[in-house]
Amino acid sequence: MPEPFFVRWLLLCVLCGCTRRGGDYVVHRASGAIAIDGALAEAAWDRAERAGPFVRSLDGKPATASTEARLLWDDDQLYVAFVSEDPNIATPFSKDDEPLYTSNVVEIFINPSSDLARYDEIELAPSNALFDASFTGRRQGMNLAWSSHAQHAVHLDGTLNDPRDTDRGWTAELAIPFESLTGMPKPRPQRGDKWRFNLYRLRQGPGQPGEGQAYSPPMVGDFHAIEKFATLRFED
Repeated sequence: MPEPFFVRWLLLCVLCGCTRRGGDYVVHRASGAIAIDGALAEAAWDRAERAGPFVRSLDGKPATASTEARLLWDDDQLYVAFVSEDPNIATPFSKDDEPLYTSNVVEIFINPSSDLARYDEIELAPSNALFDASFTGRRQGMNLAWSSHAQHAVHLDGTLNDPRDTDRGWTAELAIPFESLTGMPKPRPQRGDKWRFNLYRLRQGPGQPGEGQAYSPPMVGDFHAIEKFATLRFED
């Protein structure tokens, strides 16, 4: 039986010294085409810098389950991958734009203009359901009609909504078109450009600890604390 990707990823994380936790994150160009299938099989993902492990969003202490992310880019899209340890993969949601944030989900918040005002929120549940919305300020001007037009996929190393077994975790993969993002200062980023962003995970619902996780912990009970966003720097 092939070794699960989740195990390979954790091994790579142990061996890799490029961990970033809460500070500037350097996103490198993808070295080739990326298939959005949740498998993260492309060599470019192995070379991408590792964001994490995430910490508890309220106090910055170690989380109860490992979560890490990696990002890549090309001329047209920002690629985001999350790898989440989870012994019980579960969500009650299966349709896009349901309130995924009330259960188990991974999230990216993106502020391309770095004005700490206009930003987009994109979430993915382990069922591959997507939620996205745009804002004009911290929890202001929410536009639920906005669409990221993101391609997305998940891969489960376990079974969804079956508490009778023990799961390993799940991966989430997104390709987000630059042309869809709010507040883009130009059609696409260039080498050296800096954006503000943050990465999150929620573990909540039956059998979950009720925990928020973050790459850059806001230290308050609000993922929309845009002043605590980290910096994303585009490089080759």
